[in-house]
Amino acid sequence: MVKVLFGWKDAPTRSAQECEDHYRSNHMPLAREAYTGADGFRLLVYNRVRSCRVNDHNSPASRPAEAPMDAFVELYFDSMEQLQAAMGHPVLAKMFDDHSNFMATDVPSNVVIYEVDEEVILRGPEA
Repeated sequence: MVKVLFGWKDAPTRSAQECEDHYRSNHMPLAREAYTGADGFRLLVYNRVRSCRVNDHNSPASRPAEAPMDAFVELYFDSMEQLQAAMGHPVLAKMFDDHSNFMATDVPSNVVIYEVDEEVILRGPEA
């Protein structure tokens, strides 16, 4: 399985709520159109950062910090080849054009993309 994370900061000209509202009402439907029925598609998860705390090895108490991103999505496919094929869907251009409506696009590296290997090491009884 392949999991890709796409993370971003909110558009500086809009409130966090405006960015989230736009994402939910405009961008999510585009994502549904792009990935529904795509070969190998498994899951798309939206994550909104509500707070961020940090600590370090020398200080066990955590402290508030500015989050490196305001939101991110997790996109799961069975294989990298299937993910790459899905990225060729025509609606992806609409999704790209929509970015400036909810994310900061006038900064370098405005979307951070992580390709990760995920290994579940423990599940709770309800999972």
